[in-house]
Amino acid sequence: MGQAPKLFLGLVTHPRSRFNADGRATQQITELSANLRGHGFTVETLISDRNDFDAVPQRIGLGTRFRSAWLQVETERAWAKYLQTGRDPQAIGRSPGRIFYLAMFIKRAISFLVSSRPLERLANIDLSHLRVLREGINSEADWILVIEDDGVAENISVVAENLAFLISFAGIERADMFMNLSQSMSDIELGVDAIMARAKEAHSFADGGKIVQISPPISNTVCANFYSPTFAARFANAIESQGILPSIPIDWRLNKLVMNSTVNDTRCYWVIPGMFIQESMHPNETVR
Repeated sequence: MGQAPKLFLGLVTHPRSRFNADGRATQQITELSANLRGHGFTVETLISDRNDFDAVPQRIGLGTRFRSAWLQVETERAWAKYLQTGRDPQAIGRSPGRIFYLAMFIKRAISFLVSSRPLERLANIDLSHLRVLREGINSEADWILVIEDDGVAENISVVAENLAFLISFAGIERADMFMNLSQSMSDIELGVDAIMARAKEAHSFADGGKIVQISPPISNTVCANFYSPTFAARFANAIESQGILPSIPIDWRLNKLVMNSTVNDTRCYWVIPGMFIQESMHPNETVR
């Protein structure tokens, strides 16, 4: 039996992705793996480029479309309430009411009634993330890094150097943890600016970036996330237990898991600024 890798590195993409049309995302993973091996780490990679939901066509009926719209609204309401627990009571404003969420449900339901394609795409993304998580867990790697194909690093060698530092830092922690490595939504867009203002710096990189610890745990998309095997297993189990349908975006599946975690159970870190720019959100930006 071969040696278990220090890091399992997975790419989530699909055959028609504009972010991997020229093989750029795949090449980035290949280069990053090579650089990390140059730092002395054993690395196993997986390019998940299948549309597994499309491979076994399923009819998404009207009930599933309505349930998906409602599940999204219910998850957003729960997340808004969760974020309130981490905010300064003096800064808490009036939360959106039932009419707001009812309007969001109607909007999404109409969209899903017009076409089931968005739900099919979400299902394919779920299955691709699940595949990477399960393969990473089965590899018995110490850590699992999942990157979506719109996560772009400007300087692979710098990212590899910082990841090498991060892996060493995480090895000291040895905790159930996840870490956001992407520059995706802003703190204000996420509604987490008050929580982020209290984040504690855990370590810094040579280039000025830093690792901060955040409480209560919060996430910022799944563009580039670093997981401990225990957290990855809980994430994979959550996806499987919830089922692929009715569907919500994978980002919100992670939020549901985070809400079911406690500060004592799970440690949450962010790298600031992110090592990977989420190009679908920041098409004109570059990373350090």
